Amino acid sequence: MNKKGILGLVIVIVVAIGIYMVWGNSDTAPATNTGPKPVTTVDMSDVDAYAPVTKDSTDSTLLTQLKKSSVLAAETGTRVALSNGTAKFTDGDVKGTITLGDVAVETNVGGTSYAVAPLSVNSGGSSTFKYVVLFENKNGTWIDRSYGIVGDRVNVTGVRADVVSDTKGVNSIVVSVSFMDHDKGEALSSTPSVPRTKIFVVENGEFNSAKELVL
Repeated sequence: MNKKGILGLVIVIVVAIGIYMVWGNSDTAPATNTGPKPVTTVDMSDVDAYAPVTKDSTDSTLLTQLKKSSVLAAETGTRVALSNGTAKFTDGDVKGTITLGDVAVETNVGGTSYAVAPLSVNSGGSSTFKYVVLFENKNGTWIDRSYGIVGDRVNVTGVRADVVSDTKGVNSIVVSVSFMDHDKGEALSSTPSVPRTKIFVVENGEFNSAKELVL
């Protein structure tokens, strides 16, 4: 087997283990489930099946709605209202800028609509931290529910949200974020050039940081 084939096999094994750890041991089931028919099997034979979509596939209508939402400056907890996807904030001596990314996707679980989009937070220094934000639709208003960190000075290239279920039919959302990262030892001031994917798992309407997986 060539080097490319071995690398592909390793990725498949790692993802499969991560998926098993996430969904293989759930003991609870929701009281009701009015969402779409769940995926009853997770086929990890083709990693590309769970690769994030590109910016070209984003939902432009959804993105416009999210660009008017209220979000947090993750480092300080300061809440601001976005105007056309951006806002400035001040918390004591900290001043910064928040910018919503240019990709957004929506999914539905148990009759509840969720949206996912990347968010950049710069607190005035050289670092710009990229997050992925989980929004919930409450009576037509998108409310931020949870934040997961992607990295510092990375470039998010795609976001995907899949509804999957374990063997007992319990639904979960898997959020995959593709991004360009810096290689080990590479200066953060340089342009990130290493493609990576980070997987987040939504449980009870929030990201479970203990179940994050980087490929």
